[in-house]
Amino acid sequence: MEQKTLLIGDVDAIQEFVFETSSLPQIRGGSQLLLECEDEVAKKVEDLGGEKIHCSGGSFLFEIPSNQVETAREAIEKIYLDHTLTATVTVAFESGVLPPDLPSPPQNGWANRLWAAHQQAQQSGDFARQVAFLGAQIRQRKSQKTDTPFLETFPFGKRCERCGKRLAIGHEPVEGGKALCAVCWRRDQKGRSKEQEIRGKFNQEFWTLFAAREGFRARQSQDLDTLVRGAKRTQLAFLYADGNDIGGLLQQAASKDEYSQISEAVREGTKEALFQAVVTVCGSTLRKENTCWPFDIINVGGDDVTVLIQPGYAWELAVEFLKNFEAEINRRLPGRVRRAGPVTASAGIVVADVKHPVRYLAHLAGDLLKRAKKVAKADSNHPQSAVTFLWLPNPIATEKAEPLMAYYKRNDNEILTARPYTLDRAEQLTGLVEQASQWPRSLRYRWGEALEHGMWVSLNTVYYDIARKKKGERARLAHFLSQVSNLAVQQQYQASPPGPLWQSYQEGKQTGWRTALLDVLELAELRAMRSDVREEEER
Repeated sequence: MEQKTLLIGDVDAIQEFVFETSSLPQIRGGSQLLLECEDEVAKKVEDLGGEKIHCSGGSFLFEIPSNQVETAREAIEKIYLDHTLTATVTVAFESGVLPPDLPSPPQNGWANRLWAAHQQAQQSGDFARQVAFLGAQIRQRKSQKTDTPFLETFPFGKRCERCGKRLAIGHEPVEGGKALCAVCWRRDQKGRSKEQEIRGKFNQEFWTLFAAREGFRARQSQDLDTLVRGAKRTQLAFLYADGNDIGGLLQQAASKDEYSQISEAVREGTKEALFQAVVTVCGSTLRKENTCWPFDIINVGGDDVTVLIQPGYAWELAVEFLKNFEAEINRRLPGRVRRAGPVTASAGIVVADVKHPVRYLAHLAGDLLKRAKKVAKADSNHPQSAVTFLWLPNPIATEKAEPLMAYYKRNDNEILTARPYTLDRAEQLTGLVEQASQWPRSLRYRWGEALEHGMWVSLNTVYYDIARKKKGERARLAHFLSQVSNLAVQQQYQASPPGPLWQSYQEGKQTGWRTALLDVLELAELRAMRSDVREEEER
């Protein structure tokens, strides 16, 4: 009987390749090139007698005849280099005998923690342990990589006007098109739309499924400037979402067939969740003639989602996606798979001017996603989906969210934000944002400025404004503030707040006050950028 071996792979530095430039055709093209590589890799492995277990989102797992693993590894690496010129992939395969289970947990602190983390894979059988060891090999090999593709660039010659790194070989096929290097030219060719053509694999799938059924008439945006043109301000949102502990979910697979079923359930469920969210949130805009899509789906890789979208739709799309994700994934999973609770996801949103380098937005969104995941996993017995956001009114060249979030801290014990939000609170916040987005802009600005001056100034300003309103409106605003107050409540720590606008919080040994009102005001200001939102005049 022919001996089989598991072969695993993961593409290196995907974001660096896809978001190397801020040109929408190139971003689409970079994503499409990597997707085509996946298809060709799967075909090549099957030609070598292998079987696909998982291949999506820049990672893959195959079972292949043992005498073909080196041939497959070399072929896979060549496919990525030939298609992209710069993107690389790390490949590992089984070698030697699988180590035996530990008879008892080690007593050493760190060793015991590692043993506990790996216990789930041990309980699921040899296949799960095989995959876990291969995953460790991949991480080790990635950390030890020293070679990168080299494209020679002479000291004299015209540089690429997109990436600025390599020598130009041609121009974009439009009037006044920029000079492009070989890498950027390939991405541009793959991602640039022609008349009546939908570019991007997932954009195509979305349009094919829903355009005729929903009566969509809008045109796909050709570039980022076109994408944000329908909004009142030229701002762009980068939405990055990812499933929580999907690796742990896959570790529950007791066989390759079950692993494949879980992988397929996650992939199809994620895609369906996003498509339905887009229809719900952006459907009315897509039905209008002589308008452009307010979004572009860059990638749906397994449980990983990347979307560029107008800021006015971003928060609602994220919340709707997370809600759909929980429903779709849990509905599709095989019945044997053990779950302590629902399969959840997290999302990070960054908003900046459309001219802001997209690669910075990608890194910031990833950093925000980690903050949301921390909240989502805070209670292991009750996993939750979570979402957070960051708005950069002014351009700042940074890839870390922490120094930017420090802006919201005042007077050592006052925080002007309650983010990240769990899904249930994010849904409540969405309703408040819809209300506030129709308020006079001057009122939102005044309240936001008062919050920056501290707790007591904000209380005086907000309640003075409410006192000046008519009786019915006073009651409505008072109810609004009580709902805002609930968003900032920290269940683990309670103290008497100075009015419902501020709530007590505890972080480590530090205690203080926080409010969710600025979160509402910022999101309302972003939502008000939509062309279909009408703001009242202040009386």
